[in-house]
Amino acid sequence: MRNRYFGIGLTLAIFLCCSQLASAQVIPAGKTAKVPNAGKEPDLFGIWMQDQPPATADQFWVYELRNEEPPMTAWGEAQYKAARPSFGPHAVSISDTNDVVYQKCLPPGMPRIFAHPFPMQIIQAPGEVILLFEYDSMRRQIFIDGRPHDTSLGPSWMGDSIGHWDNDTLVVDTVNFQDHGWVDRVGHPHTDALHVVERIRRINHDHLVDDIIIEDSKAYTKPWTAHLDFLLRPNWTLGEQFCEDSETFQEIEKKETAPSN
Repeated sequence: MRNRYFGIGLTLAIFLCCSQLASAQVIPAGKTAKVPNAGKEPDLFGIWMQDQPPATADQFWVYELRNEEPPMTAWGEAQYKAARPSFGPHAVSISDTNDVVYQKCLPPGMPRIFAHPFPMQIIQAPGEVILLFEYDSMRRQIFIDGRPHDTSLGPSWMGDSIGHWDNDTLVVDTVNFQDHGWVDRVGHPHTDALHVVERIRRINHDHLVDDIIIEDSKAYTKPWTAHLDFLLRPNWTLGEQFCEDSETFQEIEKKETAPSN
Protein backbone atom coordinates (compact mmCIF):
# COMPACT_ATOMS: atom_id res chain seq x y z
CA MET A 1 0.00 0.00 0.00
CA ARG A 2 2.88 2.37 0.91
CA ASN A 3 4.54 1.71 -2.47
CA ARG A 4 1.27 2.43 -4.25
CA TYR A 5 0.92 5.89 -2.63
CA PHE A 6 4.57 6.61 -3.28
CA GLY A 7 4.10 5.82 -6.98
CA ILE A 8 1.04 8.05 -7.22
CA GLY A 9 2.92 10.91 -5.56
CA LEU A 10 5.92 10.50 -7.81
CA THR A 11 3.74 10.49 -10.92
CA LEU A 12 1.96 13.67 -9.77
CA ALA A 13 5.27 15.44 -9.09
CA ILE A 14 6.61 14.55 -12.54
CA PHE A 15 3.37 15.75 -14.15
CA LEU A 16 3.50 19.12 -12.36
CA CYS A 17 7.17 19.61 -13.25
CA CYS A 18 6.56 18.86 -16.92
CA SER A 19 3.57 21.22 -16.96
CA GLN A 20 5.69 24.08 -15.64
CA LEU A 21 8.41 23.42 -18.21
CA ALA A 22 5.86 23.31 -21.00
CA SER A 23 4.41 26.68 -19.99
CA ALA A 24 7.84 28.34 -19.71
CA GLN A 25 9.11 30.60 -22.48
CA VAL A 26 11.22 28.77 -25.03
CA ILE A 27 14.40 30.77 -25.74
CA PRO A 28 16.01 30.18 -29.14
CA ALA A 29 19.63 29.09 -29.22
CA GLY A 30 22.05 32.01 -28.92
CA LYS A 31 19.44 34.28 -27.31
CA THR A 32 19.02 35.35 -23.70
CA ALA A 33 15.85 36.03 -21.80
CA LYS A 34 14.97 39.65 -21.05
CA VAL A 35 14.70 40.18 -17.32
CA PRO A 36 12.23 42.90 -16.31
CA ASN A 37 13.93 45.94 -14.73
CA ALA A 38 10.93 46.98 -12.64
CA GLY A 39 12.01 48.31 -9.26
CA LYS A 40 15.72 48.23 -10.07
CA GLU A 41 18.02 51.25 -10.05
CA PRO A 42 19.61 52.31 -13.33
CA ASP A 43 23.04 50.73 -13.79
CA LEU A 44 25.98 53.15 -13.53
CA PHE A 45 28.52 50.49 -12.58
CA GLY A 46 31.90 50.57 -14.28
CA ILE A 47 35.21 52.31 -14.71
CA TRP A 48 34.82 55.56 -16.63
CA MET A 49 37.29 57.93 -18.26
CA GLN A 50 36.50 61.36 -19.63
CA ASP A 51 35.64 61.15 -23.32
CA GLN A 52 36.42 64.47 -24.98
CA PRO A 53 37.17 65.67 -28.50
CA PRO A 54 40.88 65.83 -29.39
CA ALA A 55 42.62 68.47 -27.28
CA THR A 56 43.14 71.92 -28.71
CA ALA A 57 46.55 73.57 -28.68
CA ASP A 58 45.69 74.98 -25.25
CA GLN A 59 44.24 71.68 -24.04
CA PHE A 60 41.62 73.57 -22.01
CA TRP A 61 39.36 70.54 -21.91
CA VAL A 62 41.84 68.71 -19.70
CA TYR A 63 42.20 71.48 -17.18
CA GLU A 64 38.88 73.29 -16.81
CA LEU A 65 35.22 72.33 -16.86
CA ARG A 66 34.31 74.42 -19.89
CA ASN A 67 35.98 76.80 -22.36
CA GLU A 68 33.82 79.87 -21.63
CA GLU A 69 34.77 82.09 -18.71
CA PRO A 70 32.28 81.80 -15.83
CA PRO A 71 30.55 85.03 -14.68
CA MET A 72 32.78 86.08 -11.78
CA THR A 73 32.14 88.66 -9.06
CA ALA A 74 34.74 91.36 -8.41
CA TRP A 75 36.15 89.19 -5.61
CA GLY A 76 36.18 86.13 -7.85
CA GLU A 77 37.92 88.05 -10.64
CA ALA A 78 40.59 89.28 -8.24
CA GLN A 79 41.20 85.76 -6.95
CA TYR A 80 41.40 84.41 -10.47
CA LYS A 81 43.98 87.06 -11.48
CA ALA A 82 46.03 86.28 -8.38
CA ALA A 83 46.07 82.55 -9.15
CA ARG A 84 49.29 81.11 -10.55
CA PRO A 85 48.19 77.79 -12.02
CA SER A 86 50.40 75.40 -13.94
CA PHE A 87 47.87 75.16 -16.78
CA GLY A 88 45.68 77.42 -18.87
CA PRO A 89 46.11 80.99 -20.17
CA HIS A 90 47.90 82.23 -17.01
CA ALA A 91 50.15 79.21 -16.55
CA VAL A 92 53.47 79.51 -14.73
CA SER A 93 56.21 76.99 -14.17
CA ILE A 94 55.43 74.28 -11.67
CA SER A 95 58.00 75.69 -9.25
CA ASP A 96 56.24 79.10 -9.18
CA THR A 97 52.66 77.89 -8.76
CA ASN A 98 50.42 78.79 -5.82
CA ASP A 99 48.13 75.83 -6.56
CA VAL A 100 47.79 74.05 -3.22
CA VAL A 101 47.17 70.74 -4.96
CA TYR A 102 50.68 70.75 -6.41
CA GLN A 103 52.32 72.97 -3.82
CA LYS A 104 51.12 71.11 -0.72
CA CYS A 105 49.51 67.96 -2.10
CA LEU A 106 46.10 69.01 -0.78
CA PRO A 107 43.05 67.33 -2.36
CA PRO A 108 41.60 68.86 -5.54
CA GLY A 109 38.07 68.66 -4.14
CA MET A 110 34.81 68.77 -6.07
CA PRO A 111 34.17 69.45 -8.90
CA ARG A 112 37.87 69.97 -9.73
CA ILE A 113 38.53 66.22 -9.35
CA PHE A 114 36.87 65.83 -12.78
CA ALA A 115 39.45 68.14 -14.38
CA HIS A 116 42.27 65.70 -13.66
CA PRO A 117 42.78 63.15 -16.46
CA PHE A 118 42.39 60.00 -14.40
CA PRO A 119 39.63 57.36 -14.45
CA MET A 120 36.95 56.83 -11.82
CA GLN A 121 34.93 53.80 -10.80
CA ILE A 122 31.23 53.94 -9.92
CA ILE A 123 29.94 51.41 -7.40
CA GLN A 124 26.29 51.12 -6.36
CA ALA A 125 25.40 49.84 -2.92
CA PRO A 126 22.17 49.88 -0.89
CA GLY A 127 21.38 53.50 -0.09
CA GLU A 128 24.42 55.04 -1.75
CA VAL A 129 26.47 55.48 -4.89
CA ILE A 130 30.25 55.51 -4.42
CA LEU A 131 32.74 57.16 -6.76
CA LEU A 132 36.33 55.94 -6.48
CA PHE A 133 38.89 58.18 -8.18
CA GLU A 134 42.28 56.97 -9.27
CA TYR A 135 43.69 60.45 -8.63
CA ASP A 136 45.10 60.48 -5.10
CA SER A 137 42.99 57.35 -4.42
CA MET A 138 40.08 59.59 -3.39
CA ARG A 139 36.48 58.56 -2.80
CA ARG A 140 33.10 60.27 -2.89
CA GLN A 141 29.90 58.99 -1.25
CA ILE A 142 26.50 60.01 -2.58
CA PHE A 143 23.71 58.96 -0.21
CA ILE A 144 20.40 58.13 -1.88
CA ASP A 145 18.51 56.81 1.15
CA GLY A 146 16.46 59.97 1.68
CA ARG A 147 18.61 61.53 4.39
CA PRO A 148 19.09 65.33 4.51
CA HIS A 149 22.46 67.01 4.24
CA ASP A 150 24.73 66.31 7.21
CA THR A 151 27.08 69.15 8.14
CA SER A 152 28.04 67.78 11.56
CA LEU A 153 31.51 66.75 10.40
CA GLY A 154 32.30 70.25 9.17
CA PRO A 155 33.26 71.50 5.70
CA SER A 156 35.22 69.17 3.45
CA TRP A 157 37.00 69.08 0.10
CA MET A 158 34.42 66.80 -1.52
CA GLY A 159 31.40 68.29 0.24
CA ASP A 160 28.31 66.47 1.48
CA SER A 161 26.41 64.76 -1.35
CA ILE A 162 22.85 63.46 -1.30
CA GLY A 163 20.93 62.27 -4.33
CA HIS A 164 17.82 60.69 -5.75
CA TRP A 165 16.76 58.99 -8.96
CA ASP A 166 14.77 60.92 -11.56
CA ASN A 167 13.86 58.07 -13.89
CA ASP A 168 17.24 57.04 -15.39
CA THR A 169 19.13 60.06 -14.00
CA LEU A 170 20.96 60.34 -10.69
CA VAL A 171 20.39 63.87 -9.37
CA VAL A 172 23.09 64.85 -6.88
CA ASP A 173 23.11 67.90 -4.57
CA THR A 174 26.44 68.76 -2.92
CA VAL A 175 27.13 71.44 -0.27
CA ASN A 176 29.33 72.02 2.81
CA PHE A 177 32.64 72.71 1.10
CA GLN A 178 35.75 74.16 2.72
CA ASP A 179 36.30 77.83 1.94
CA HIS A 180 39.32 77.78 -0.37
CA GLY A 181 40.57 76.08 -3.48
CA TRP A 182 39.74 76.15 -7.17
CA VAL A 183 36.92 74.54 -9.11
CA ASP A 184 39.37 73.63 -11.90
CA ARG A 185 43.09 73.57 -12.67
CA VAL A 186 43.34 77.04 -14.20
CA GLY A 187 42.52 79.05 -11.08
CA HIS A 188 38.77 79.73 -11.00
CA PRO A 189 38.02 80.11 -7.27
CA HIS A 190 35.28 78.93 -4.95
CA THR A 191 34.24 79.61 -1.37
CA ASP A 192 32.26 77.83 1.35
CA ALA A 193 29.11 79.02 -0.48
CA LEU A 194 29.81 76.57 -3.31
CA HIS A 195 26.75 74.53 -4.27
CA VAL A 196 26.97 71.86 -6.99
CA VAL A 197 24.04 70.07 -8.62
CA GLU A 198 24.65 67.19 -11.03
CA ARG A 199 22.51 65.06 -13.32
CA ILE A 200 24.36 61.83 -14.05
CA ARG A 201 23.00 59.29 -16.49
CA ARG A 202 24.11 56.51 -18.77
CA ILE A 203 22.97 57.42 -22.28
CA ASN A 204 23.96 54.01 -23.65
CA HIS A 205 26.10 51.07 -22.58
CA ASP A 206 29.44 52.78 -23.22
CA HIS A 207 28.68 56.44 -22.50
CA LEU A 208 27.91 58.37 -19.31
CA VAL A 209 27.20 62.10 -19.01
CA ASP A 210 27.32 64.49 -16.06
CA ASP A 211 25.54 67.84 -16.45
CA ILE A 212 26.72 70.17 -13.71
CA ILE A 213 25.39 73.43 -12.28
CA ILE A 214 27.90 75.41 -10.22
CA GLU A 215 26.65 78.11 -7.87
CA ASP A 216 28.73 80.27 -5.51
CA SER A 217 27.31 83.72 -4.75
CA LYS A 218 30.64 84.98 -3.37
CA ALA A 219 32.70 84.01 -6.42
CA TYR A 220 30.17 84.13 -9.30
CA THR A 221 27.37 86.49 -10.26
CA LYS A 222 25.07 83.67 -11.33
CA PRO A 223 25.06 79.87 -11.63
CA TRP A 224 26.97 78.41 -14.56
CA THR A 225 26.99 75.03 -16.21
CA ALA A 226 29.39 72.38 -17.42
CA HIS A 227 28.91 69.15 -19.35
CA LEU A 228 31.19 66.13 -19.00
CA ASP A 229 31.23 62.98 -21.13
CA PHE A 230 32.67 59.69 -19.96
CA LEU A 231 33.56 56.52 -21.84
CA LEU A 232 33.28 53.06 -20.28
CA ARG A 233 36.62 51.28 -19.90
CA PRO A 234 35.56 47.69 -19.11
CA ASN A 235 39.09 46.27 -19.18
CA TRP A 236 40.69 48.87 -16.92
CA THR A 237 41.41 48.69 -13.21
CA LEU A 238 42.16 51.66 -10.97
CA GLY A 239 45.81 52.07 -10.09
CA GLU A 240 47.21 53.31 -6.81
CA GLN A 241 48.12 56.98 -7.19
CA PHE A 242 49.19 59.46 -4.53
CA CYS A 243 50.23 63.08 -4.95
CA GLU A 244 53.28 62.62 -2.72
CA ASP A 245 54.71 60.11 -5.20
CA SER A 246 54.55 62.52 -8.14
CA GLU A 247 57.64 64.12 -9.63
CA THR A 248 55.86 67.50 -9.44
CA PHE A 249 55.51 67.40 -5.65
CA GLN A 250 59.02 66.05 -5.18
CA GLU A 251 60.41 68.87 -7.32
CA ILE A 252 58.60 71.54 -5.26
CA GLU A 253 59.56 69.87 -1.98
CA LYS A 254 63.20 69.71 -3.04
CA LYS A 255 63.18 73.41 -3.89
CA GLU A 256 61.56 74.41 -0.57
CA THR A 257 63.92 72.30 1.55
CA ALA A 258 67.10 73.24 -0.30
CA PRO A 259 69.56 75.25 1.85
CA SER A 260 69.66 78.94 1.00
CA ASN A 261 72.91 80.50 -0.19
